Amino acid sequence: MKREISIDSCALAQGPYVQGLVYNGMIYASQIGIDKEGNLVEGGIKEQTKQIMENFKLILESEDSSMDKIIQCTIYIVNMEDAPLMNEVYASYFTKPYPSRCCVQAAGMSGGAVVEMSITAAI
Repeated sequence: MKREISIDSCALAQGPYVQGLVYNGMIYASQIGIDKEGNLVEGGIKEQTKQIMENFKLILESEDSSMDKIIQCTIYIVNMEDAPLMNEVYASYFTKPYPSRCCVQAAGMSGGAVVEMSITAAI
């Protein structure tokens, strides 16, 4: 049975979605670069990527997991030319072997976000 992850240290879901789910020993989560109050962080893709990664850390730690247990990550960015800037921040959160990953360009993200990520992690 799936179970919702809802923690106070991240912005609460404001729509028909959740901060994360646990199912069959796995964690599924998606984030944009919003802070605890639900505001998109100021700056560009680097600042938003950092906020996303910090949100993921909090979500994973709430389930006794960690960034090292991320198996797969899907990344959506508004401008593919920003990928190197995103990669700078992204890579700083991992050691080898890195998670499997897909990165695609996408337009019209929620709230003016320039990057969104979705992860699958083991507990």
